[in-house]
Amino acid sequence: MAFFGFGSDSAAPKVTVVTTMKDEGAYILDWVAHYKALGATDIVVFTNDCSDQTDLILRNLNRMGEVHHRFNRVMKRGPHKSALMWAQHEPCVRDADYILVVDVDEFLQIGVGDGTFKALIERHPDADAISLVWRIFGNAGIEEISDMPVPQQFTKAEPEVPPADKRPHRFFKTLFRNNEKFNRMGVHRPFVEPEAADINWVTPDGTRLDDRQVRGALHIDKGFGYDVAQLNHYALRSQDSFLNKQRRGRANHVNGKLQLPYWAKFDQNQTEDTRLATHFDAALEVKAELLKDEALKKHHLAAIDWAQRMAQKARRQRPTKMFLAKLEARGNVDAVNDSAPDTEALRKSG
Repeated sequence: MAFFGFGSDSAAPKVTVVTTMKDEGAYILDWVAHYKALGATDIVVFTNDCSDQTDLILRNLNRMGEVHHRFNRVMKRGPHKSALMWAQHEPCVRDADYILVVDVDEFLQIGVGDGTFKALIERHPDADAISLVWRIFGNAGIEEISDMPVPQQFTKAEPEVPPADKRPHRFFKTLFRNNEKFNRMGVHRPFVEPEAADINWVTPDGTRLDDRQVRGALHIDKGFGYDVAQLNHYALRSQDSFLNKQRRGRANHVNGKLQLPYWAKFDQNQTEDTRLATHFDAALEVKAELLKDEALKKHHLAAIDWAQRMAQKARRQRPTKMFLAKLEARGNVDAVNDSAPDTEALRKSG
């Protein structure tokens, strides 16, 4: 990959965001608007086998010059990895200063400067890569799909600091400099050139990854740096959204099943985090401008309606009813555990 410099200290970097989507029509505009507000220069979206209005929305955004929409030719490596292979041939990827591979359920919040990619990069001007650590946001008991932006609906998340009884590691995605030290994109991180040396790879708070981590880590156990930048991961969203996701399947795990263990892993609601929710105005302004296009607005509204109808259809099916019954039982157990007295504390106080 070639590196094309910024041109001047004051110029904003060229940041290209790459993603894949399937049946995500109800969520596209908020996500695109958000990354536009962060200062993404280009957004490349690959889609395959969509049943909803995803392709129609993206074709219109492509017409408007807001994204580069491509139809993904899926190889044996699967939809996500195939898209990344094809994306390397895109001019806006080849010419980017920085590249970020991120999904439609991941919203980056930047807490320094003006909250843009430029401010984050200026925080670490010598970094070849900045790994943006996941913070998982749970379902928060929300059942229905609506047009309210995901970051404003779901504000309950896992704790910033992992509990003492939990393994302290979290996955990340990586904003990386488009230079000769990396040879191709990966889902979570770029692949390092075998002969590359002196790679300055940091987390948002400046913690530097060691050589072993640089060569292959997908998660870290320290240096989350959420006050500088945090990657909000909304893997579940509403209950109805998850039912639609069950039908669609996972992008990078073709045979993966989205059942109760997946829900339990990502339904993290221990703490409240409203930082992105209360600073989403810039994205909403971009979205409002996009919706002035009548064709785009029509397909956006149709996508929300489609998602709502598909979820209701799923709720009438026996496998879904069984899943929801297990989910309700799990919730009842959690409620009992949360309300149970702390017997150890009572014993000590007595």
